[in-house]
Amino acid sequence: MSEPLHIVLRCNDPLLPKVRYVFDTLFMARGVPVVYSSLPPAHGPWLLYGSSKEPSWPLERCLAVAHCPESWLFLESHAAIEAAVAVDGSIVLFPKTASGFETALNIPFDLAANAFYFLSAWSERLGPDKDETRSLYSNSIFARLGVPQDIVDQYLDALMTQLHALCVRLETEPWHALAWPQDAAYALILSHDVDFIPANLIDIVKQGAKTVLRHLVRHRDPADAWRAAAGLARALMHRNDPYGCVPDIIERETELGVRASFQVAVGHRHPNDVNYRIEDDRIRDYLRAIPDAGFDLCLHGSYRSTENPVWYVEEAALLTRRLGRPSGSRQHFLSFHYDALFSAQEQAGIQYDMSMGFPDRTGPRAGFSYPYFPYCLAEDRPYNVLQLNLFLMDVTLRGYLGLKGARAWEAIRTTLDTLRRKRGCVSIVWHPIVFKGARDPGYDRLFWKMVGYTLETNGLATDGRTINDFWRRQAKNYISFGEGSKDG
Repeated sequence: MSEPLHIVLRCNDPLLPKVRYVFDTLFMARGVPVVYSSLPPAHGPWLLYGSSKEPSWPLERCLAVAHCPESWLFLESHAAIEAAVAVDGSIVLFPKTASGFETALNIPFDLAANAFYFLSAWSERLGPDKDETRSLYSNSIFARLGVPQDIVDQYLDALMTQLHALCVRLETEPWHALAWPQDAAYALILSHDVDFIPANLIDIVKQGAKTVLRHLVRHRDPADAWRAAAGLARALMHRNDPYGCVPDIIERETELGVRASFQVAVGHRHPNDVNYRIEDDRIRDYLRAIPDAGFDLCLHGSYRSTENPVWYVEEAALLTRRLGRPSGSRQHFLSFHYDALFSAQEQAGIQYDMSMGFPDRTGPRAGFSYPYFPYCLAEDRPYNVLQLNLFLMDVTLRGYLGLKGARAWEAIRTTLDTLRRKRGCVSIVWHPIVFKGARDPGYDRLFWKMVGYTLETNGLATDGRTINDFWRRQAKNYISFGEGSKDG
């Protein structure tokens, strides 16, 4: 179907921007165009979001989603949610239902309120742990209440299932699924955080010693300690850099016809920050291979960069002066204050971010497997920064979950298969330090296997810049994000 889905909203005016944001975010993920109207359309399916139904309306053509004012009371409270319950087959935090929405082609709970809670990362921003800069799955509302990590995906599936059933009833062709660039079924955004560049042999030897001790003490894995030491020895014998690896990655990805985003750090305000300095001409010349080869240059915001948004803006300006203007960003250690990050990114002209992921768990952090615009609560609008969710990271798999070899590949393949089924789009990060076998042996092969599997299964393996450009073109057609229309 090419006609837009008409949506009639019946709620208080202060809620309208948030409700439109939820429906625009969800339906854009499935390629369903929408238009907001004061009255139902003369023909075709339509969606009602309200507390009741007008008997005079053409309800036989309507998918009705309940609006329950009580479900939005969390906007007035910072109290932690105590329980999640099942309503009509969905896990919800706000289970209030509306009378008259119990039959087929109705969603009886307030889907918009529940989805907004997760899409806005409410529990992270205003919950008990709001002052923490690193959000772990183990401390999240998902772990605490047993909420499925893909909860917003499930709400979207519920909407689309009901909408499809309505189209079948009306003998109307349903909307076609969104096609990613190159007509791909799903998209995987490749990225590399440049965290370590050795200055000399001493740096290499120190990193090698730390790596061997890490495998022996933390992982209790003498086999990997031996393999890492052997990888280091091989690199040194051939006079290769075992840890930088940026030129090698660029060369291999160019051969495969894929391109990743590279995150380069410039800030130094915390012991966890990177060891190199962009002010060093040697470092700048080494990293110049990224823009010179046409690859996507991004900022790797420093550990403390969002404690003062001016620091973040200064880092983006420094990277621009020394190497090139960054299009996207990811925070080092995934450490950030939510609103400070996206506000600073708007000021700095950063187009997209890839920081929303759990360091200790694969999968979504906001319940969603598609790009979306984070929400600015203070100004009641979406930020003009696209979020490309982080789903997979080498450090998560090896460091936190203790996976390697076949078990690591099974976790990767399961993630990709699920993403393909959902026709989603997420980001992954593999650090250059692992690509010569001297850090986490086998993780270089896992990355290339992941890229190959993506291409073999009709996926798009690409950079953040490509998806950002594509998604913003789609977003112009939705009122929350651009040139969308509203009548009545």
